[in-house]
Amino acid sequence: MKNFTFTQQSNLSLREKVVVEIRNAILRGNLSAGERIKENDIAIQMGVSRGPVREAIQQLELEGFVVSYPYRETVVAEINVSEIKDYLTPIRYHLESTVIQKNLDAINDVFLGQLQEIIDVMDSHLADTDVHFWVEQDLLFHETIIRLAPERTVQLIWESVSNRIKLHFNQRTGSYDKQQFVHDHQHLLDIMRTRDIDLIKQTLLEHMNLY
Repeated sequence: MKNFTFTQQSNLSLREKVVVEIRNAILRGNLSAGERIKENDIAIQMGVSRGPVREAIQQLELEGFVVSYPYRETVVAEINVSEIKDYLTPIRYHLESTVIQKNLDAINDVFLGQLQEIIDVMDSHLADTDVHFWVEQDLLFHETIIRLAPERTVQLIWESVSNRIKLHFNQRTGSYDKQQFVHDHQHLLDIMRTRDIDLIKQTLLEHMNLY
């Protein structure tokens, strides 16, 4: 695992701590796509038994961050552009546009204010070059839209899709045009203020680069 080492962990919420640590290592590129996840090495570096590490890896596989091969090994998941373009982005668009259409009455000043706060955070961090930060802010904006839906199924679909999208952006995006990034989200928010569902759908389509 190159020169990267995992940090020591306490016994409080141990499995989740291990999950967070490995997930962050993957998202920040300390563990590369296709790289083997060495259960024993991770346990030693973290100062924990192999049980919590094994449980963490199982959860990360469900989240789409790692892939386990029977009787072989577990490696960091890899995602290709066609999966994003042909499957995940269309699913994401349909999910978000349907949530907005079905919950148009919930697009009130409080909700719009929540989205504006996220954009304001983006705008105040234009000097931040950490791609991980911008990916998190992007998905937080869209997750806030998803939360309009009361159905648990919607949340589960979003979590599945967003994890893969997060992995893609962190593995393949070198940098953001941060000014344009903020502008695009502000434009989408301004259109949502109109509550014109057809205009919102078209803008969301353009925002996701689906033409």
